[in-house]
Amino acid sequence: MTDDIAPKWPALPGLSRRTVMQLAGAAAASGLFAGGARAQESSLLWYSGATVSSVDDWAKMFEEATGIKVEYFRAGGIKVAQRFDQEVKAGQVKVGPIDTSIPGLMTEWARDGVLMEYESPEAAHYPTDLRMPGFWTPLKAMVCCMAYNADLLSHEEAPKHWEDLLDPKWKGKMTMSDAAVSGAALHWYGAIRNLLGRDYMEALSKQDILVMAGGAEAMETVSTGERPLAAMTLLDNAFQKIDQGVNVHVVFPDEGLPIAYEIIGIAADAPNPDAAKAFVDFVLGREAQMHWQTKFFTPSVRDDIEPIGRERGRRPLSEVTILSSNAEDQQTLYEQQAELLDEWNLLFK
Repeated sequence: MTDDIAPKWPALPGLSRRTVMQLAGAAAASGLFAGGARAQESSLLWYSGATVSSVDDWAKMFEEATGIKVEYFRAGGIKVAQRFDQEVKAGQVKVGPIDTSIPGLMTEWARDGVLMEYESPEAAHYPTDLRMPGFWTPLKAMVCCMAYNADLLSHEEAPKHWEDLLDPKWKGKMTMSDAAVSGAALHWYGAIRNLLGRDYMEALSKQDILVMAGGAEAMETVSTGERPLAAMTLLDNAFQKIDQGVNVHVVFPDEGLPIAYEIIGIAADAPNPDAAKAFVDFVLGREAQMHWQTKFFTPSVRDDIEPIGRERGRRPLSEVTILSSNAEDQQTLYEQQAELLDEWNLLFK
């Protein structure tokens, strides 16, 4: 590598020199820096179900570390899946790394041969029962909980259990994410239905709940006081509001929480497979995981990351009963997806 084409490795917050050099090695091994023109052309397209700000952060960190430009399409898990499926059917795959909140679908893609077989060296730091070795690994835990505006509801008034949401006093005062848009919300619906039955969901649907496209929109409604209680939202969406100074508290019912997982893999026909592999190694690495957990409040399940702490009703996940959320459970819920979506639309739309 000559001096005139050597990439410059800036000191990045949360990104160690060791990781930067590993990424450099991956890029060099793939020939990405074999010449100035090729280095400039090197890029990849990432499809993600994560928030815009968090996706943008990782894209910039990776580009600054490797010189590989990252473009991205960001949408709900279901829309991401639909876009990729369209590309596969058209024989025009544009994406490299792809993450979604629907593990069962990613497993189906792997079995159909449209997902690349690649085991990142970082995958060993993640629980085996939460990944499909050789194909996909969880990027983050999406903790499905309740949240409330503590300026409008006291701790004593707030619900403590999922069944408390059926109290008539909450009618017309709740919001939640749309399971027809969000893979995490659909997972919540299936997991809580498993716990409490369809009768519970039918009763909940009569509570005049304002259904929003996603957790961020639901939390905005809670923040403004339009609806003081989120019957279902994601932990990170609630803590983003807390970080902005909003007096929000979350509720972790003792009977348990569903946890969906944003998982990442690589398209089998990725235009730039070596860059995609380097990117997956980066996002599963300790520095990138710490960055997201600290800045965007999305718990990591990597084994060397400090657990989330106790604050505003939050608890470490090791102290929480997890409902219908390992890889096998999520595969079962995926197989029931069409039925669950039909039922959701019938009850809540």
